Amino acid sequence: MFATMPSPSPITVGYALRHARKAMDFTLKQASDSMGLAVSTLSEIENGKRRVSGVELYKFAKLYQRPITFFLEETESSPSFTFLLRAASANSVPKETIINFHELCRSYRSLMKLMKAPEMPSPPDYSALGRTTLDRAQELAEIERSSLGLNGQPIKDICELLETKRGVKIFHLPEGPETFSGAFACDEELGACFLINSLQPQRRRTFTVAHEYGHCIAHRDQLAHVDIQPAFETKNPRERFADAFAAAFLMPRHTVNEVLGQLVTPQRSVLTAEALIRLALYFGVSFEATGWRLVSLRKLSLSRWKALLSQQVPSSPTARLLGYHVEESSPDMLPRHYKYLAYEAYRTKLISFERLAELLRRNYYELSEEFDQESQEGND
Repeated sequence: MFATMPSPSPITVGYALRHARKAMDFTLKQASDSMGLAVSTLSEIENGKRRVSGVELYKFAKLYQRPITFFLEETESSPSFTFLLRAASANSVPKETIINFHELCRSYRSLMKLMKAPEMPSPPDYSALGRTTLDRAQELAEIERSSLGLNGQPIKDICELLETKRGVKIFHLPEGPETFSGAFACDEELGACFLINSLQPQRRRTFTVAHEYGHCIAHRDQLAHVDIQPAFETKNPRERFADAFAAAFLMPRHTVNEVLGQLVTPQRSVLTAEALIRLALYFGVSFEATGWRLVSLRKLSLSRWKALLSQQVPSSPTARLLGYHVEESSPDMLPRHYKYLAYEAYRTKLISFERLAELLRRNYYELSEEFDQESQEGND
């Protein structure tokens, strides 16, 4: 037997409708005009004094860009996502992207409840300290690396690391590669959630995840944040802090010095473009991030770094020869644990195959063919 959902009360539906309207920054008048309802009628609906017909609920779902299930479940307030929608709008990030992100995070939480999964760990919160200096960023990066047992080695899979050890839910969705970089939201209901632009190169995505983690642990009082394309020369103190944290978290000082000792010989003490490419490949970050890290560690002068930048090194034949331009596959939209929980819920008959396809954001027929093929191969 698949789990069934009881008929929701008008109060439940009304609360969800009001939450969705406010998240979209619609006034009662704007929403009522779009729906063809009187303001008083919409007010009654939101206060649970009038039931909503199926046709009306469908129209509300289209207006607020939510699945119908959003209005049929007990929905807790997510102030971080309300804030995130406003921040996204101010930075020209489509609301549809943030709403999709919110729905994925809600689905993750619902799957955990359905499967009675243990509560995931939470990232530490250093926001009460209030210090956003670059030295503090370096210090927190070292503390976190030690706590995570990383020692000096490069981080192989930062998404898997932060999901497993810190309970961060990381989703990848496509957005304009030259604008939106990433975002974080954190509240009691959904925990820490990151949104990463899947259209950006893998090495930039890695840095963005670390950047968002810096915001998450040091600027938790902000609830949510949107990052546009990173600019290492930004004057915003919080952005400089997050950049410095990400660089130190991904490229620890001691290991950078060790690797540099192998790349820079007494006969050639000047850092070459090839040496920076090797460092970038070793740590799994971009050429740009590597350069700025070396500048911050005073291993590379600013003038020399700007000269290297002007040479367009990442697109050079040398970079290609060293493997900097290996073809990259698109990242998974969904975290591995999310997909595991969804599959287990289906396998144990807690959800239907239709619901599985919906949770995985997959076409029902394509997913069905894959399952059928796997079943046939297993029988051979």
